[in-house]
Amino acid sequence: MNIGNLNPQELEQLQTLLNKMNPQPQLDINPVEEMINGIMENFEWKQVQEVMDYLDWQWRGEHVTLEMLQKEAKRLLRGAAESRLDKFRNESDEVGIINATGGLEAEAWCDEDKENIVRLELKFVLSSWDESIDKD
Repeated sequence: MNIGNLNPQELEQLQTLLNKMNPQPQLDINPVEEMINGIMENFEWKQVQEVMDYLDWQWRGEHVTLEMLQKEAKRLLRGAAESRLDKFRNESDEVGIINATGGLEAEAWCDEDKENIVRLELKFVLSSWDESIDKD
């Protein structure tokens, strides 16, 4: 078949048939990546960096840049999500799993079936305290 001899209508029909035979993959963004993107767009990165600079906070002897903060945050968020559905799958679905380092704390929660991540949270923590009393 020489497609040069086809009229515009025939070319369009041929293209339609070819598309049906070889459908283009849908650009479906993973829900976890969608949540991470939302966090990356809305988190107060500059504010965190300013506090870290003021406190002379360093990671591995280096002053922390915005790029370093964002790269580490993505790693922690993905790690928390992965851990929640893997290593900590047997925990109650009401329990968030935390990955944290260098002041950043990422937490992930799953659905009741423990199949999907339904919530991600990112915090910058300067100080924290917790106490509990176990009553028998």
